[in-house]
Amino acid sequence: MQRDADNPTFSHSLDSLESEAGRRFEREKFLPRIEALRRRFGARFPQIRLLDVGVGYGHFLRLLETEAGIADLHGMDPFPKSIEIASTKTSARIVRGDITDAEWPFEAGSFDAITSFDVVEHLAEPAQFFRKAARYLRPGGIIVVSTPNRSLPYLMRRIPLIGIPDRNPTHISVRPPSYWRTLARSSGYDILEEWRGEHLTHVRLLPKLLSAVCRLLRIDHRRVPLVRAFEQSYCLVAAPSLRTGKVSGTGA
Repeated sequence: MQRDADNPTFSHSLDSLESEAGRRFEREKFLPRIEALRRRFGARFPQIRLLDVGVGYGHFLRLLETEAGIADLHGMDPFPKSIEIASTKTSARIVRGDITDAEWPFEAGSFDAITSFDVVEHLAEPAQFFRKAARYLRPGGIIVVSTPNRSLPYLMRRIPLIGIPDRNPTHISVRPPSYWRTLARSSGYDILEEWRGEHLTHVRLLPKLLSAVCRLLRIDHRRVPLVRAFEQSYCLVAAPSLRTGKVSGTGA
């Protein structure tokens, strides 16, 4: 079972991600985020310069190459072994760096989009990502962020026999969507789009039943208020506010 044993934030094995079920899950997870990027950039989408912060094993970057045809792709991750694994899955240029570093290893104002999926919940001060990312965006650039959806079903994970426990000890900043909206706005961003998705989880059996009912009725489960509380992720697309100008990327 191949995985980066030195990366406590990413518990998946490469074998599980490369399985048929793993690839299906990755597509369910990432394709809506790719479509959100496509909506923002339109015909220019294949030409954008994108940075993925916290690359995991590179599967999102690989999908950007294979599904969207984007060539100018970059990644940043603090774990050398994860970078090594990811570099076998994508031709993106991936370098070592940490969100909390005083400077990221890139030229300021050089990216059209910065993505970061399932990363900010590992930070003691998540505002650092929002502040620093703005420094590396070009005018008109955006960020796309996802993080665990901390709603009632997430809290139910602690219930024995009912909940699916969150066993990741590095999940130190799991917050409700309202927290991330407020943080983005207070960090100088306008929220352009947000949703909860793309995989029902947190408790046993019920999400699968709800998902099956939605498929039967041909309903998008992300649009049903009661059902979407079981979504695994909260996702937001945001841009530095034109009213206040680009927020500072300095300061920890």
